Amino acid sequence: MYDSREKAIRDRQWELNASRNEGLIEGETKGKIEGKIEGEIKMIRMLQEILGLSVSTESDFEGKTLVELQSHTADLQDRLRNRRVS
Repeated sequence: MYDSREKAIRDRQWELNASRNEGLIEGETKGKIEGKIEGEIKMIRMLQEILGLSVSTESDFEGKTLVELQSHTADLQDRLRNRRVS
């Protein structure tokens, strides 16, 4: 009976550790993505200022994915390059 109880305790501890590690990995991944999104938003605003455009507000970015933001950044960078060529 003692061995069964000890095994149950070890099994539960293993489950808790696995869940904790999974949560840490998930949180780290989410933090990295949020950081990239924040960086992309800053880049967009900076490019808009350089190009003399109206600067986007927080609500303009709501619901945008990282890929959408990166695409918008690339478009603004192209506009800046084309402006310099002219």
